[in-house]
Amino acid sequence: MHWTCLIITCIQLTYCKVITVPSTPTGDLDWWQNSIIYEIFPLSFKDSDGDGSGDFKGIIQKLDYLVDIGVTTIWITPFFDSPLESGGYDITNYLEIQHIFGTIDDFEDLLNAAHSKNLKVIMDFVPNHTSNKHIWFEKSVNNETDYADYYIWKDAKNQAEVIKDNSTIPIVPNNWQRIYDDASAWIWHDTRKQFYFTQFVPNLPDLNFRNEKVHKEMKNILKYWLELGIDGVRIDALKHVYESENMKDEPIIDSNMAINYNNLNHIYTVDQDEIYDLIKEWRLLLDDFKQNNNTRIIMTESYSSNNVLFKYYTSGAEIPTNFNLLGDYHYTPKDYEREIENWITKMPVGATFNSVLQNHDKIRFPTSYGTELIDGMNALSLFLPGVSIVLYGGEIGMEDISDQINFARGLMQWDDTKNAGFTNSTHDPWVAVHPDYVTRNVQTESYNPKSYLKFFKSISKLRQTETFKRGGLAMDIFNDTVFVLNRFLPGHENYTLIINMDTDNTQVVRLSDQISNLNNSLAVVVGSGNSNFNPGNSISTTDWLALSPGATIVLTDSISTDETATESKHSSCSTQLYIQLKFVLFFLLFTEIFNLYY
Repeated sequence: MHWTCLIITCIQLTYCKVITVPSTPTGDLDWWQNSIIYEIFPLSFKDSDGDGSGDFKGIIQKLDYLVDIGVTTIWITPFFDSPLESGGYDITNYLEIQHIFGTIDDFEDLLNAAHSKNLKVIMDFVPNHTSNKHIWFEKSVNNETDYADYYIWKDAKNQAEVIKDNSTIPIVPNNWQRIYDDASAWIWHDTRKQFYFTQFVPNLPDLNFRNEKVHKEMKNILKYWLELGIDGVRIDALKHVYESENMKDEPIIDSNMAINYNNLNHIYTVDQDEIYDLIKEWRLLLDDFKQNNNTRIIMTESYSSNNVLFKYYTSGAEIPTNFNLLGDYHYTPKDYEREIENWITKMPVGATFNSVLQNHDKIRFPTSYGTELIDGMNALSLFLPGVSIVLYGGEIGMEDISDQINFARGLMQWDDTKNAGFTNSTHDPWVAVHPDYVTRNVQTESYNPKSYLKFFKSISKLRQTETFKRGGLAMDIFNDTVFVLNRFLPGHENYTLIINMDTDNTQVVRLSDQISNLNNSLAVVVGSGNSNFNPGNSISTTDWLALSPGATIVLTDSISTDETATESKHSSCSTQLYIQLKFVLFFLLFTEIFNLYY
């Protein structure tokens, strides 16, 4: 094994760091495996009827735009009947449409229109909780037999005293806390004279998944929407669906600090083992609707450890959403390299990588990284293997609005007319538009060759190449701040992404210093708006490259269009890496066999 380690070390010193090798062709990829999933918050996307709120018909109007920018799948956040007190995640009827968005016929029209354009549609599914205005909760409050245990109800610790004397303050069953406001997760209800449990806010009571009737309800709900033709579900807050039955206090992390959500070790309220069986149960249901190789996928939302999420894969989820790249602080290239490697190299065999760098719950790129890195962050999201999950408006560099709750859910900026072309209403839309819409909008950026939108489209098109579908990934870091990624596939063009993540200083690098055997001459595919690189420019890997703050470029090796010449070409770094890795794997196998017998 000494010689094996020596060979591997030599390769790592000579070449860029290989994270994954190209996959062996075994037929076509399933539709979701190389998809760009575009998250739409429907209230903010496009208003078709002038009521100030986005709707299904508005989405239909913009499907051609989504196809044009390379989107293959749309994920729509909740549109069910709801008082909209919690962004639509407060549901009062899972089988009815919130009238603001339209009717069930409008939704079917959206499905049909999307499918006619080869776009898939994923629906947000919210099993953990309902609105406290849901009829189930109202019946449960009244202790009606069929619904009494639909939610999690517990007596006060001093229940007898409370019942005897209404002025007695009920004592909560344990120290479990709500996530958002550092208060008890137990809410006393005067009608039922018990506490109900909520992990989020008081108007979102948690359902009791230990009740088989709740299981049956949820399966029937899923079945209804699958029969309508949805292509998959994104399961919201999955880690929270089960709680331990023992009701013990959760361990306090620091006894010198006050009890709050972040000071508890959540061993009883999240990531319970029953979740894996629930995924398996829903996987079987979705498989019943697989037609003409059209897999109905499960995408999950859980801010859980990799070990937990990897079990989601093996339980039947295609896309356990990877939030490790969605940092709450300014990530460095080393941070990204570590998180990408930790997932790709350790995920189960046969699993597909996925990445999300923006969503409706987190601040948008410009807030955390500045406008200089908008192109760079979009490039990183699209350049990585597997599934890229992007937030509406990210392609044009939309920024957070000054709304404490809906900061990332501002109106989609279509043009420079009033309200950014979101609505033709004479009254104000449901939320204010960002003032930068005058210059940062789809229409304006469509005519600017160096815009965020044009840059996004240039890279999204590359995802249709075999290199992006099946190619390997290698990474390297220059000057601690310049992140370099390489997508490679023998016999095909190879692509190199360079991002200067230093938004204050120009960085000067020479690729040949750390990555040998790249073609000497590389062509620019696209350069960010703040770079001095334009498509078609030629770059020598032995020359020094001056990268302005935040500058991002994508390069490719020059490759013959002659098929024979293409197949026989073996001079690129990536092809040689592939061959070397094959040799190492063979050598490892030979060594293990030798040790086994001798």
